Amino acid sequence: MEKTSTSAETPRVDWKRAVETYKPLHVRYPHGELVFQIGTYAAGTYLVSAGLVSDRCAAQGERHRTPPIEILGPGDLIGLEVLLDRHRDLHLSCARAVTDAELFFFERELFLQVLEQEAGIERYCLAYLARRFYSMKQRTGLLFTSRVEERLAQLLLDLAERCGERLDGENVTLPCEITLPILAQLLGRSAARVGRATESLPGISQQGERLVVSSDALRAHLAETADLRSRARGSPR
Repeated sequence: MEKTSTSAETPRVDWKRAVETYKPLHVRYPHGELVFQIGTYAAGTYLVSAGLVSDRCAAQGERHRTPPIEILGPGDLIGLEVLLDRHRDLHLSCARAVTDAELFFFERELFLQVLEQEAGIERYCLAYLARRFYSMKQRTGLLFTSRVEERLAQLLLDLAERCGERLDGENVTLPCEITLPILAQLLGRSAARVGRATESLPGISQQGERLVVSSDALRAHLAETADLRSRARGSPR
């Protein structure tokens, strides 16, 4: 696993050294398989090593109707409920492999031991949780106030940041596993509806089996849409 952290603003962590030192369990999940279910015992914390995982507050049977809270990739952590009070030690979300995924599982006591012995990882987790908290607040507002096109644009930007491969200054290719049906599943809409949204957005093209997105074009589209909505709210009826 080459990635050492999830953001330039988050303290860097040498996860490779941590894995070699503490020897967590290496587990694999095929596309679509449940990692853990909401309400089950939080036995430990997972570090994503490869692939993508969705983390959302939804029951297993609702996965096609409720969009995920987040899409997480290499260097991200799931199952952080172990940091809560021991009387609240159940999973508060549902995690599922979006693509074939590999994770390192730190048993509860082992992960707490890592935090006690590794000040750098402890600082990383604090910054990491703060970043995810504020990112989630932004996404929540987008979920209830925006159209599919805006939600798709934000999702593609997130995927480009987490798992994209940069072609040039602004164009990023997504993994071949990120297909239209996968995007539809993540957004909780039909593939046909998401397909129309994809065609209407700027800066999206196809390179072989991979989607190519222009981060600048998508950000500009979101900014323009937000500006138009703000003007509409401020105009007299």
